[in-house]
Amino acid sequence: MGTVNFQNAPEGSITPFFPFGPMMMHAKMPSSIVKSLNKYTNKTIKNEEKIKKLDHSDKLVGKLKQEFLIEEKELNRHMDFFNTVIGNFVQTELSRHFTRLADSTGISLNYKAAWIVRQFAGEFNPVHIHTSCDLSCVGYLKLPEKINEEWEEDYKDHHPCKGHIEFIHGSSGKMHQHRSLIRPTVGDFFLFPADLMHTVYPFYSDGERRSFSMNIKIDQQKINEKGEAESLGNSREHGYSISSGWKLDWMVPTKKL
Repeated sequence: MGTVNFQNAPEGSITPFFPFGPMMMHAKMPSSIVKSLNKYTNKTIKNEEKIKKLDHSDKLVGKLKQEFLIEEKELNRHMDFFNTVIGNFVQTELSRHFTRLADSTGISLNYKAAWIVRQFAGEFNPVHIHTSCDLSCVGYLKLPEKINEEWEEDYKDHHPCKGHIEFIHGSSGKMHQHRSLIRPTVGDFFLFPADLMHTVYPFYSDGERRSFSMNIKIDQQKINEKGEAESLGNSREHGYSISSGWKLDWMVPTKKL
């Protein structure tokens, strides 16, 4: 099992990587996004009435202090970045797997939900997947002040994992790995298939490990002669939809294949 670390990735970089079968993608968020979302979070947690209204914890599996929805107005400030990274992911996957697309096609991204995750000492997220969507992501906004000291000690162990996120796919074997452990840094943004199992391990330092997550549904479409979008039926169907989300349809022209 290898540990992935994008600590030295430059701001604005986008890097696909393959720790096992499914593709994942790392991007380094601009510091302006990190600053804005932290400011939004700090302001929101002071408003008890708003926190109660935005609470999202009953729809999530995390054993965490607080998880609440990001309002549309705040998220829309950063859509250029999210659309660029997610569009890059989708284009890469289309070029790998779909070789017989119509000449005029596009991708509709439906942002189902986005939420802030506040994790403190001893809290964790059990192994889970994200439902009712095709892609999920996590972006890191804040880490405990002394987490590096905890990591330095933890890395002396045969299985360091404190405060890490781990992705799991398939079963173990002599010739391949099925688990990928990621040590987060502030500004990291990871995009991955929603049905890829993952977990977040507890840490024990004072302070907050703050991140955000989003769920995105994909609809591949063909533009007909009237200029209307027709579904090609490639998006996966799920049993229910997160009603607290919103939609942002974004057409990305794909390459002629």
